Amino acid sequence: MYIVILDKIYLNIFWRSISTNLGCASFNVVQRLCCGESIRIASRWLPFYSTNMSIKEVEVTFILTSSFAGFESAFISGSHDLLGKWNPSAGLPMVKDTIEENKWYIQIMLPVGEKIQYRFFSAISDPRTSLPNPRHFITHYEGSLHPREIFLSDESETRIILCEFGEFEKQAFENSGWLTCQNEVLLTIDASMVRFMHPQKLHHVHLKVGAFRTMSSYEPQFSVEENTYDDFQESCWPSWYSHFKSHDCAFKENRNEMLSITPRDIWIFKAQFFTTDESIFKVEFFSISDEEGDSPVVEQIGTAIVLTSALQNYRGSIKLPICDVKNKVVGSFVAELLIIKPITDIKQTLECGFTEVKKQHNRTMNIGHRGVGQSCAKPCTLPENTIASFKAATLSGADFVEFDVQMTKDWLPVVYHDFFVKIWARKRPSNRTLNLNDHDDFSVQTIAVSDLTKDELDMLMMVDEQKFANRSDVQGNLIKDSEVDAELLPFPLLIQVLQHQSLPSCVGFMIEVKYPQKLKCGCSELYENYTERNAYVDVIVTDVLKNAHQRKIIFSSFDPDVCLMLKIKQNRYPVLFLTQGDNSRYEIYEDWRTWSSDTAVKFAFVHDLAGVAFHSEELLSNIAPYRRALKLNLATFVWGDDLDESRHREYFRNLHFDELIVMALFERFRREIGFAYLLYFASSFARACKLKNQISPINHSLGLRKSSLFQHVHIKSYNSDGQRSTGGRSSFTNKLSFLANGCSRASV
Repeated sequence: MYIVILDKIYLNIFWRSISTNLGCASFNVVQRLCCGESIRIASRWLPFYSTNMSIKEVEVTFILTSSFAGFESAFISGSHDLLGKWNPSAGLPMVKDTIEENKWYIQIMLPVGEKIQYRFFSAISDPRTSLPNPRHFITHYEGSLHPREIFLSDESETRIILCEFGEFEKQAFENSGWLTCQNEVLLTIDASMVRFMHPQKLHHVHLKVGAFRTMSSYEPQFSVEENTYDDFQESCWPSWYSHFKSHDCAFKENRNEMLSITPRDIWIFKAQFFTTDESIFKVEFFSISDEEGDSPVVEQIGTAIVLTSALQNYRGSIKLPICDVKNKVVGSFVAELLIIKPITDIKQTLECGFTEVKKQHNRTMNIGHRGVGQSCAKPCTLPENTIASFKAATLSGADFVEFDVQMTKDWLPVVYHDFFVKIWARKRPSNRTLNLNDHDDFSVQTIAVSDLTKDELDMLMMVDEQKFANRSDVQGNLIKDSEVDAELLPFPLLIQVLQHQSLPSCVGFMIEVKYPQKLKCGCSELYENYTERNAYVDVIVTDVLKNAHQRKIIFSSFDPDVCLMLKIKQNRYPVLFLTQGDNSRYEIYEDWRTWSSDTAVKFAFVHDLAGVAFHSEELLSNIAPYRRALKLNLATFVWGDDLDESRHREYFRNLHFDELIVMALFERFRREIGFAYLLYFASSFARACKLKNQISPINHSLGLRKSSLFQHVHIKSYNSDGQRSTGGRSSFTNKLSFLANGCSRASV
């Protein structure tokens, strides 16, 4: 069933009628204004949707004003079955006006006496219209916390609803889309890494990058017999670019224009594809000179093809040749690629809006750092990153509690700060017996948390560190599990924290997603070939989406690519970029995006993150990055040891930072009482580590716990090199140490 829309002449009367009726008018009014046989029928038809039910319905026409790009289409989704029950893939497409290109229409029969909620979104559709269920992915959506609403009364006959995309309740709520069925590919080109054979002959080098999607026989619904030769050729695909080092660095639609490059430039291109197997970027280089009068002379230098399927582990750098029209190599450049894949284990809908990071009651909010603070660096009666510590922070008035999450060997997200646990190993005595109360020297080794399963981590027990340091009575200082409140135990699962009934839902969680990075000195925070980022982030985000419910959540990470994944894989929670900035305390990361607070602000703005968590040291000497963040409407957090001093906390509060990540708020929990842990585990666990110095197997005959073959572990509060660890993520925190078997696992 269809209805017709009047031509341009009567459309003007139509709009005037609507404006005088405050955005709502009946079709009867329009019919009276436009009656007569002289009405010409426009060639555009409006789709008509009905519930086909016996209950009374009202004819509703939604008219949306927007400024979508040419390749985007408008959709509506809502709480009613006819609107798709918030499922983006079941959203209803709207029809674009052929006269006023920024207007979209749809007419629906909706039931009376029922409150119906809805949102608009824009999407790019799969060009293969022959598919039985054509796909589309969201580019933008209305992310207001509460959706639009309509209630139809019995008196209503028809309704016309005028809306402007993203404008709702006198506020702007336009958010970029998340990954539903598509992949996002980011291509970064550092102009300083572009090399030419004869650069002296080139003038004003320009760059042009296009994204293309090639048809592939591997794609579903593809038939070699039913497609022509042209179907196998590359087809242009929507993409965007950012000139990162420029003042105007926001992403813009890529119209295949030539972009001038200088050695200091960094260009970022992004596109989203339904499949990455056959997606490519075509990179062209040009030389432009104006020697012959005013008309510039454009000469193509060469071309390179970036095939995303050539990338392993979805992230990396590829050095590619630049070839001229004769296929002669004339230069090279480095393409940095990142592929972000959608979460497949959970279907996200448009029902819940995007949570914004805002101050409450016009005051700077406080975040409890790892609960009530670092328990080893600054002595505290409660161990950090435990449920007990989080409860104490909430009782002390924290608006949020911050904690760190990383993955175990068996892919369970646990709350723990450091990447490593510390191993203390001792050679087996000649009499083949072990006395833990001996004062023999210990050899210190480390093992990654990611090399231990959750069951192995659960073998941790607590001990009084001051007494244990003397090792005068090791077994006497053990605190059995039955003597320790479960809320004090380390390594709680992320799910346990999210579901714990004792943590009020009004207190938010700031979840730092740990991921090891390379350092500029050439070292790494952990080791090469760590778990692939997509799979790693998917597990953590899925746990949060399933278990956070109404609790406020803020994601954060020091790893820029993890931040990008956290942002685009979900549509509910804000993401902060954690930066240590330009500082004298921590090792510098290899990734240039982490080098300064200014760069962090640009990175957050370009990629539509919620804000930046600054390191206090740089801001105390240069407050300019904070002011730039304010101008860009970014949320501003601050962290660092400097906040232990009340004068510094007061300084940042007076600047109206959104939140302070502090520990000094919880002084009543601090005493000069340290704590440590003791870990016992079965002899089979010894396979999880290899002692670097090939220490002989030690005796493991202690009968503590269920097995007679257990080994002894002690946690110290310093790093393996005895120094403060890098990047502000592993400073002075718990390091597991234990007596272990010599074994054959590769060194970590």
